[in-house]
Amino acid sequence: MKKIPLDNGQSATVDDEDYEYLSQYRWYAYFDVARGQTYAACDTPSGRRVFMHDVIMGLDTLEDELRN
Repeated sequence: MKKIPLDNGQSATVDDEDYEYLSQYRWYAYFDVARGQTYAACDTPSGRRVFMHDVIMGLDTLEDELRN
């Protein structure tokens, strides 16, 4: 297990096998007021918000142009 830094001193813990891919992107802590939960998120250049858990589960993808 490894940690990916988010903003505000927070981090997301991910499996070693997911770390290399996910760490290429800038993630932030997104607080969903309606659910009262915080999620790791990344915004695409088009303004679409992508959640880390969806990427891990294969439900969403990130474009290559987001890489740091």
